Amino acid sequence: MAVRLSCPSCNTEVTLPDLPANRRAACPRCGDEFPVRAWQDVAGAPSTPGAAPQVQPPSPAKRKSAFPRAVVLALLAACVGLGVSLWVVRNRGDKAKTNPAALRPEGAVLPPAELEGLGYLPADTNVVFAVQPGAIVAYARQTNQDPRGLVIQAGVPAQVLDSLTAAGLTLGQFDHIAGGTSLGDAAFEIRLALALVLRRPLDDEEAFLAALKAKPQPGEHDRFAVEFARLPLTMARVSPTVYVLGFDAKKDLAAVAERRGPGGTHFTADLARRLATQVPADAAAWVATAGEQWSEKPAVQMVVGQFLQRKEWLPVLAQGRAGIAALTLGERPRLWVIVKCVDPETAGKVRGYFADRAGTDPKVQHGGEGDVAFLDLPMDPARLSATVRQFLADAGER
Repeated sequence: MAVRLSCPSCNTEVTLPDLPANRRAACPRCGDEFPVRAWQDVAGAPSTPGAAPQVQPPSPAKRKSAFPRAVVLALLAACVGLGVSLWVVRNRGDKAKTNPAALRPEGAVLPPAELEGLGYLPADTNVVFAVQPGAIVAYARQTNQDPRGLVIQAGVPAQVLDSLTAAGLTLGQFDHIAGGTSLGDAAFEIRLALALVLRRPLDDEEAFLAALKAKPQPGEHDRFAVEFARLPLTMARVSPTVYVLGFDAKKDLAAVAERRGPGGTHFTADLARRLATQVPADAAAWVATAGEQWSEKPAVQMVVGQFLQRKEWLPVLAQGRAGIAALTLGERPRLWVIVKCVDPETAGKVRGYFADRAGTDPKVQHGGEGDVAFLDLPMDPARLSATVRQFLADAGER
């Protein structure tokens, strides 16, 4: 007996002379092959073996509800593609928002107020520094010098560069490095905080962690015990482009969770003001101190007297309260030094020394008033460290 079937894909009714032995049928209209799960016996229909199936188009009502699977799949694919596109655009926007360093030209210099790394240093920092390696690399390229050699000659320890190289980092990958310490009046303690801010995420973060011999800290998310410049430190992974290292995990990494803003505005009012108003905005490297009685601090006495074997510098330090040294690069690199002295009389002597140093060179600027003296002179970056040491040696002789 003939049977009537309905195609599940296009709802076309098909009349077959007999029920297929394998219970599968092919729709002559859309070509879909489907299993026969329901049918109707048709009385009086031809049942000649091999007769062609009779096709009856779907009724208007059925045609209205019919929706070929190909169309459904196409719509689903379009929705998935749209979703993926939106996700990519959103994440690209997030990366640009969270890592603006990647959008800046290589070698661009930021003022202290815009340095993100300063916000991860502890609030009690009283000696702070920052280096923008991209500017140094650009200057070395322009003057046909070796960037690594130039940085070492400027006073950065070779061990620090060796540790960065071993970790797979180059100077050009950094947006900036900010660091600081807190030298207290009590017993000597080692304090160090260092924020590494990259221009873009690492290509192989696992290799970076392995090079630092990183070991996850129990119970701490994204914190590791590492070895950097031969020092045992704790490292906090703030983001794919920010890593903060500290010697005293509790004190030196205290500001990491607080996520202070850029510029060091959480430092003491005195130090924050100096960073905002006295450090040149185009300085590629600088160091600044808060106003303290430095010669009386145990850490200073130990470093200057025992480590550096320069006890004659202690009386010199006793005459100062705060200082800034900054290096600007470009066609004519310059060194800017500003010193706040213990009193106006001492500042007058420092201004006299700066005047002697300048001589009749019109390119050198110097002056100041009250308890402040400053000097601004052309400087070969490779002679920066030697020049600062000469300043201290001259002051000791006077």
